[in-house]
Amino acid sequence: MQSSDLSQAQSRLKLTLWNAEVESFSSRDFYIWLQEMGLPESVVTRLHDLASKTIQLGQKLVSIGKVLLFRIINFVKENPCLVAGAGIGAVVAASVYTLISSLPFGIGQFLEPLAKILGLGAVSIGASVGHSLDRELKSVSQSLQQAASSFFNLLANVLRALSNQFVPV
Repeated sequence: MQSSDLSQAQSRLKLTLWNAEVESFSSRDFYIWLQEMGLPESVVTRLHDLASKTIQLGQKLVSIGKVLLFRIINFVKENPCLVAGAGIGAVVAASVYTLISSLPFGIGQFLEPLAKILGLGAVSIGASVGHSLDRELKSVSQSLQQAASSFFNLLANVLRALSNQFVPV
């Protein structure tokens, strides 16, 4: 079910479930978890400040900051190449936009809309390539997991067969 297909009640239920999931982390545990990710201290401090944000939803207080951070961090963990590709695309887009829009004699101002389109294209292509890599890597890891599982099942069957031969009667 797409998030746009959710009714208001379903959305509230989903948010409540996510909130229950993140509430198991105390503020201190969350801060330590962010530090263990290897983020710079200034980023950890700002993310921790964001995590402390709450909203009132009916009679319940929801830790919206924690929920958002957990969802974003989980997305990044599940799609690292997509995020990296979009980031690289954004850097290229910013460079192209700056280069084109800074052309002298009014040419930059004339070509600025083109620079914006090229920038959006660079971000889209980067995200698309990253997403493809994420899918490919998942299929490779699934193949490796299946191969390892088959091998260990074979090994277990061989050991069972051997142990049946050497069991004292």
